[in-house]
Amino acid sequence: MTRASSRSLALIALTSVLLGAGSPRVGSAPQAGKADFDQGHALWSEVLRTCVKGDGFDYGLLKQDRSKLDAYLAALHAVTPAELEGWSQPQRFAFWINAYNAHTIQLVVENYPLKSIRKLDGAFGINTVFDKEFIPMQAHHPDGKDDKLSLNDIEHEILRKKFKDARVHAAINCASRSCPPLRSEAFVADRLEAQLQEQMKTFVGDPTRNRIDPSQKKLGLSEIFKWFAEDFERDAKSVKEFVIRFAPPEKADFIRTAQLGYLDYDWDLNDVRK
Repeated sequence: MTRASSRSLALIALTSVLLGAGSPRVGSAPQAGKADFDQGHALWSEVLRTCVKGDGFDYGLLKQDRSKLDAYLAALHAVTPAELEGWSQPQRFAFWINAYNAHTIQLVVENYPLKSIRKLDGAFGINTVFDKEFIPMQAHHPDGKDDKLSLNDIEHEILRKKFKDARVHAAINCASRSCPPLRSEAFVADRLEAQLQEQMKTFVGDPTRNRIDPSQKKLGLSEIFKWFAEDFERDAKSVKEFVIRFAPPEKADFIRTAQLGYLDYDWDLNDVRK
C-alpha cells in the first residue's frame, strides 16, 4: 500500500469517528427528556391529604415544609399550551381546577399567618387579591398577553368560559370559611364527573353554607349562587332548579316555592380551627 493510500484510509477513519462522536453508543442510555405530566396529580393529593382537616386547611403545617407543593407547582408551570391541547377535556378541566386551588394555597402560605385572604387586596380595594398576577404561566394567558396569570384569569377566563360547568363553583376554593371546602384529594380526569357531583351535593347540603330548611320558611343560599347566577341558569334554567338537582328530593317543593335569600359571605381564612 502506498503512503498516499494509507493517508486516505486514516482520513476516512478519522472522519467516521468525528461524525459518530455525537451519537450514543450501542447500549448506552438515551438522553433524558421531559417527563410526562402526572395526570394523577399525586403530589397535590399528598398535600391535601396531609393538610385538609374537616372543612379547614392547615396552612401552618404546610408552611413548615412546602417542598411537595413547590414541586407540584413547578410541574404545572412546565406544561406547555401544545401539551395541554393534546389532553382530553376532563384532563384539562382537572388541571385548571387543581391549578387554581394550589396557587390559592401558595398565596396564603407565603403570607401566613393571615386572618383573611382579602387582607391581600390592593390599596383602596381597587384590585383584589384575585386580580394579582403572580402565576408564571404566561404562555397560557387567555388574552395572549405576556403577563403572569391571576386567579381571576383562571376562574373567569379559563374555567368558566372554556368548560361551562357550574359545578366548578363547588370545586374551586378561595381560602375562606364560606367557600366549598377543599377535597382531601386532587381532581383527576377519570373520576372528575363523580368528584364534581359529590362536591356540589355536599356543598348544597351543608347547613353552614346553604340553609334549606322548610321549617324556616325561607331559602338561604350561599352568595356564590347569586354571584354566578348566569352559570347556574345556563345549566338548569334557574338557580332554584340547579339547587334541586343536588338537594334531597323531599325538599324540592320547598325550594321551588320558598322566598329566596342569600347568606352573608364569611371571608375569614379557612384555617384549621384550634
